[in-house]
Amino acid sequence: GGEKKKPYLSKEWSEAQREKLLAILNKSVVDIEALQQVSWAGIPNDLRPICWQLMLGYLPRQASGWQDVITCKRKAYRDLLARHYDVSNSRRSEEELAILRQIAIDAPRTEPTVKLFGKSALQRSLIRILYIRACTHPSSGYVQGLNDVLTPFLHVFLSRVFPGEMGTWDVDSIHDDKLIDIEGDCYWCFCKLMDRVEDMYTRGQPGIRHCVETMEHLLKRVDQELSLHMEREGLELLHFTVRWFNCLLMRELPFHLVCRLWDTYIAEGENFKPFVVFVALALLVTFSEKLQAMDFQEMILHLQKLPTQEWTPKELEMVLSEAFLWHTVFKDTKVVNKST
Repeated sequence: GGEKKKPYLSKEWSEAQREKLLAILNKSVVDIEALQQVSWAGIPNDLRPICWQLMLGYLPRQASGWQDVITCKRKAYRDLLARHYDVSNSRRSEEELAILRQIAIDAPRTEPTVKLFGKSALQRSLIRILYIRACTHPSSGYVQGLNDVLTPFLHVFLSRVFPGEMGTWDVDSIHDDKLIDIEGDCYWCFCKLMDRVEDMYTRGQPGIRHCVETMEHLLKRVDQELSLHMEREGLELLHFTVRWFNCLLMRELPFHLVCRLWDTYIAEGENFKPFVVFVALALLVTFSEKLQAMDFQEMILHLQKLPTQEWTPKELEMVLSEAFLWHTVFKDTKVVNKST
């Protein structure tokens, strides 16, 4: 119906969570493990930037060093821009030109449900960050989908400058200098996250193939009926999960839940990549009953556009807790630890 959904993350929850996080953040040396444990359950919006920066290792544990690191990293990003981006096309290699063209084509298609990313200032930011990362990480270069993976960082670090709802942010009015500072923060955090899933984006994307294989083994273990039904209909995980993993599942959820998902991803630390597989599994099994009543064609249509647009944090919490449970059960088994 027409009734407004109650926000699941109630005021009480947010306040309790904020107090736990502040107790950790207000120490002169931050306990990263404690921060990961609390952040796993979600971070209130205003604390998200600092928590992400700490958990990704962009900021050191010693609070006294934060300002210096930020100043230094922002300058380093400006240097990268000068070296790679602010040069004439005649000085770029064929390969660099091809990458720049591809990014320029993809940037306008980024997260189309969110008007914010279509604004010209943010289109420029997307292109600059993705291009610099491709230049500095030639083994993975640029892969379509990374434009989406970058958006939660832009959203979170812009939220420091703009209060209120994302729809009201006038990003085109922001001073260039300020925007490049925010871009620098995004760039380094994006790189730190990407380091944890690097082989998902190197040539041939072996990491994604490994994710799909692991998910196949796990599906047989956790939902044999769905696995058999898909087999009978000739539907393979490869048909739809490559796209899922390419964007780390964010395109399968409404954008307002993506930063909440990223809280957990980032809090998983080094376990981030195996954990993504369990989230994908939990997401798929959520629709198990429906899928088992469908034929090949219906399943494909359903899975290419999951009906998650109306989801609240509550549905996402259920997927995450299921993923957590399975990760705990299977994490020491051959299924998950087969070498990539």
